[in-house]
Amino acid sequence: MNPFFSSAEFRPRALIRLVLFLFLSFFTLGVSTVATNEVLEFTIRAVSIAGLFYVFIRFIDLREFKSIGLNVNRLWVKELIFGFFAAGLTMLGIFVYEYLSGDIEIIGFGWESISNDIWFLPIAVFFVKMMSVGFYEEVVFRGYVLPNLKEGLTILKITPAQATIAAVLISSGVFGFAHYGNPNATIFAVLNIVLAGVMLSIPLILTGRLALSIGLHFGWNFFQGGVFGFRVSGQSVRHSIIEIQQGGNELWTGGSFGPEGGAIGVLGVIFLMIVTLVYIRKIKGDFGLHDAYKGTFIENQESLLKADELT
Repeated sequence: MNPFFSSAEFRPRALIRLVLFLFLSFFTLGVSTVATNEVLEFTIRAVSIAGLFYVFIRFIDLREFKSIGLNVNRLWVKELIFGFFAAGLTMLGIFVYEYLSGDIEIIGFGWESISNDIWFLPIAVFFVKMMSVGFYEEVVFRGYVLPNLKEGLTILKITPAQATIAAVLISSGVFGFAHYGNPNATIFAVLNIVLAGVMLSIPLILTGRLALSIGLHFGWNFFQGGVFGFRVSGQSVRHSIIEIQQGGNELWTGGSFGPEGGAIGVLGVIFLMIVTLVYIRKIKGDFGLHDAYKGTFIENQESLLKADELT
């Protein structure tokens, strides 16, 4: 057996694809730092990762582009918006609880700290940044890493469904530990981000679409930092609509890492997981895996070809 190339699938093996894609992704993110301002930098990141993703999907993975969760239509946009505001309402709940319990103190508002008529401009910049981060991190960890892990792990007696579960756990672990280098990161914070990775994987493996995952990720980060003034994965936010002073027990609040570094963040992630499952049950009627995660790569490709012939 050739350890580098699958003659049956006529493409490099999953491990080779993953290593190459992740290397080029991190290289791309590093190159974007030469940009002269943050909006340009994060726009370059999103566009570059999208381009890299497309090239790999079409010419390395040999997949149909419609099979990877980025087919934008009315339902896709609806799920993106739903995820964004579901995460926002969850963060509102965290903010209200911490305020009423005395864990945070409101020390000002965005329009007071910037003495001009465009006080919202830094918040708009943060909005673009978090939209970019939500997009490219989901494309990398859920859109590419997860399905390739699933295919690579579907070996011997391991079924595609079993491989999918393992892929969710492994990709979420990589996602969590990728944040270990963030300021003020703790093991608890990393484990919570691993849990968030599982939550963000659920929409993809059940619906085959990345929209809800992107919306949840984007909304959590933006409302957390840009609206309510919390730190975002350890990163301080210079300007927000509400400016706060964080207090309370760090094991509960997350302290200098932000809510996802504490137990309150765990509750927020679990709540969003429940909301996601309720939504999917409503539109699908069940929690069955999407067709892309029920079969092997070859079986899925054959199904797509048959579907194209019928249409």
